[in-house]
Amino acid sequence: MNSNIRWKLLVTIGAFLLFAAVGVYPIVASYYGINQPSLLMSKLLKLGLDLKGGVHLVLRVETDTALQTETEATMERVREALQTAGVTATATAVSPVSFRIDGVPPAADIRQASTDADANFERSPGANGSYVFTMKPNVERDLRAEAVVQARQTIERRINELGVAEPNIAQQGQNGDEILVQLPGVTDVNRAKTIIGSPGVLELKLVDMGPFPTKEAALMAYNNNLPPDLEIVSGSPGSSDGAGGSTVFYVLKRVAAVRGTDLRSARPSLDNNNRPAVSFTLSGDGARRFGQVTEQNIGKYLAVVLDNRVDTAPRIDGRITDQGQIFGNFTQQEAADLALVLRSGALLRVSTTCRSRRSAPASAPIRFGRASWRRSSAC
Repeated sequence: MNSNIRWKLLVTIGAFLLFAAVGVYPIVASYYGINQPSLLMSKLLKLGLDLKGGVHLVLRVETDTALQTETEATMERVREALQTAGVTATATAVSPVSFRIDGVPPAADIRQASTDADANFERSPGANGSYVFTMKPNVERDLRAEAVVQARQTIERRINELGVAEPNIAQQGQNGDEILVQLPGVTDVNRAKTIIGSPGVLELKLVDMGPFPTKEAALMAYNNNLPPDLEIVSGSPGSSDGAGGSTVFYVLKRVAAVRGTDLRSARPSLDNNNRPAVSFTLSGDGARRFGQVTEQNIGKYLAVVLDNRVDTAPRIDGRITDQGQIFGNFTQQEAADLALVLRSGALLRVSTTCRSRRSAPASAPIRFGRASWRRSSAC
């Protein structure tokens, strides 16, 4: 009898100790920031958004941006091919999936100039030497699908960089162009939204003229007739030495010498004055093109354009190939976040909806996206 009681007592104590080790210790240790032993800490209950809070976002990928990028790039290639053949034609983007070429004389061989474009676009002749190029339906469909997949993969890489435990990322929506993102335990909501939703589109473009204090002044420099291969892009005063005012304007080459897709890596660093900066390396093809551009334009200025805004415009003092640096008035955190965005890939423009666990009206005044409120995470 005494033996049975002893065994029952030992089993009860053992069960209690096991429960304390597996069920209680990980919670207490986590509260005090203790992460050892790892075997027990791995048993910690993972709290979801409803219990732990965090970020709940619905991102809608604006697939028209991908179509417009492809259309404008093809349009520029056709115009440049005609210019090489001695034909001065004008090119105009009609929609995200079509563009028009005007001023092609009857003697010009439009088929030769549009060889690359004909693979993805239907060419229709018009009056007075005009041609309309319209993207083929199968190409449009594939590009839209690829844009969503690319955006989802980029978001996943960025969230992995943030170190969020057990995030939930899922594609949804009637058209399949929405991405659900749930980040349990994230407290710095604004930083998470900025990093996840930032396009992070980096372009290096040659400066033709500038900076100018206003856009009108930039146009006046060209007698209000800006050539088709140029564009006006705004920038911060710090992007040029001695520039004043709140915003300045540059006239840049429309076609980028190097794009963010040519990046191989990006990391926080320090510039020559020990200020936070971002250093990057280029792929083999990007380094080759960048080397040619910088070698042919020594003494000119090269604009570093991030998300269609000039961050800085340094002078080209020599040939640059596979390594470069972005510098400006960055804090250490801003430099680290910029490197993260560039390193994890460029993201197409997305629309953001934040859903809050706090009570909110059925229709929320949030810019972009569809506001569908329910009990979920704190925003």
